[in-house]
Amino acid sequence: MVNQINIFCPYQSNRHNYVFKLVFNELLGVSYRIHDDLNKAHLNYSKLKEGSGIQCVPYGLLDESEIRNSILNEIEFESWNDSSYCFKTGTEDSVLPFDIFSAIFFLISRYEEYLDFTPDHHSRFPATESVLFKNNLLQEPLVNEWIMTLKSILINHFPELSFKETEFEYRSTIDIDQAWKFRNKGFIRNFVGTIQDLLQGKWENLKDRWPVLLGLKSDPFFNFEWQNEVHSEFNTNVNYFILLGNRSKFDKNVSHTNSNFKSLIRRLNLAENCTVGIHPSYQSNDNKSLVNVEIKRLKTILESAVTTSRQHFLMHQMPQTYEVLIKNGIVEEHTMGYSTHLGFRAGIASPFYFYNLKTESETSLRLVPFCAMDITPLHYRNESPEQAIKTLTNLMDKVRKVNGLFVSLWHNESFSETERWKGWRKVYVSLLNNSH
Repeated sequence: MVNQINIFCPYQSNRHNYVFKLVFNELLGVSYRIHDDLNKAHLNYSKLKEGSGIQCVPYGLLDESEIRNSILNEIEFESWNDSSYCFKTGTEDSVLPFDIFSAIFFLISRYEEYLDFTPDHHSRFPATESVLFKNNLLQEPLVNEWIMTLKSILINHFPELSFKETEFEYRSTIDIDQAWKFRNKGFIRNFVGTIQDLLQGKWENLKDRWPVLLGLKSDPFFNFEWQNEVHSEFNTNVNYFILLGNRSKFDKNVSHTNSNFKSLIRRLNLAENCTVGIHPSYQSNDNKSLVNVEIKRLKTILESAVTTSRQHFLMHQMPQTYEVLIKNGIVEEHTMGYSTHLGFRAGIASPFYFYNLKTESETSLRLVPFCAMDITPLHYRNESPEQAIKTLTNLMDKVRKVNGLFVSLWHNESFSETERWKGWRKVYVSLLNNSH
C-alpha cells in the first residue's frame, strides 16, 4: 500500500501548501509530494491534459496574493454528488468539475470576512452575509463532503493508495459568563437586582434571589455537580472558557479575586476529561491589552499556562482578533461559529489552522469550529426543547456521515432550569447520548 500522494503542480505558493497540508496530511492522513512528472502524478493540478492522474483544473485563487472584493461575484454553487460546489473549472463529465482546493481555501481562510460587509450591532460578521447562508448551505459540512468524495475518486483510480480511517467525534464546550446567578455578587448588586426584578416583573427571580442568598436554596447557575455527573456518565470531553474581565455592561461575572470563584476554576481544571481556557471579555475587543491581563489572571489561578480561548459574545474580527491571541500564547481557539444560526461558519466540521490573508501565511493557531450553540434553537429559531432535540440530532447526523467533529457551545446558565431555560437540560443530555 502507498500512503503518499504525488501531485503535479507547476506553481506553488503558501496558499497551495496550506490547503494541501489540510486535505492530505491532516484529514486524509497521507503525505504528499509535489512531482514534476505528469506521468507519475496521482493528481494533476494544472491545465495540462497529459498524464494518467486525476485532473483538477486550477481556478487561480491559490496563485493570487491579494484580497479582492470582486471574488464574491464569481461564486456560484452547482449540485454535485449529493453535495454542492463552487469555482467551477471543468465540465459536467469531469471527475472533478471544480477546483476543490480553491473552494476549500476560500471557505476555511474566511476570505469573505476580510471583505466589505454590513456588520451586526456588535460589529461582527453576520451569518446572513456569508455565501453559505445565501446559498442555503450553512448547515452542510461541505469541505468534509468534498474531501470524502476526493478520497473515493483517488481510491477508484489508484487502489494501492492507503488513507487513515477517521471517526466521528463530539466535544462539549461550555462558557462561564456568570458562575452564579445571585451569590458572590455582593449586597448592592443584589439589592439593585431586586428593584429591577420588580420593575420588569421577573417574579421567579424575586421568589428565588433571597432564599438563595440566605442559603435556603441552591444557586441555579451553579450546577457544576450536575454537569460533572452527566459528563462522567457519557465520558464527555469538555472545554470550559472562563470570563475574567472587569465588570461592564456585557461582562457580568464575579470578580476574579473571589475565593469561591477561584476554587471553582481550579476544580474544573482538575476534573476528568476537562480543560479550562480564557473567555476574553467584551471590553478586550476595544482594549487589546486586556487580553493579556485576563490571561494572566487565569494563569495565576491555575498556576499553569493558558493556551485555549473563545471570545465572549463571539466578538471577532479578521485577522486582528487571532493576531492578538497568538501574541498572547493561545494555540487553540473556539470562536468559529455563529450565535444566530446553526451550521458551519467555515464550511468544515474539523479543526484547521488559521491562515492570515493579510500576511499570506499559515499560523500556529488551531481553530476548532462549533456548529451548535444553546441560544440558537431557543431564541433565534424559537424552538421547544423537543424540537431542538430533533434539529440538533439531524445536524449531528450530518457530521457523523462525514466522520467529522461536532462541537456544541453551552453555558452553565443553560442548565439552570429557570426562566427561559426550563426543560433544556434534556436537550444537552440528548446531545451527549447521541454522540455515542
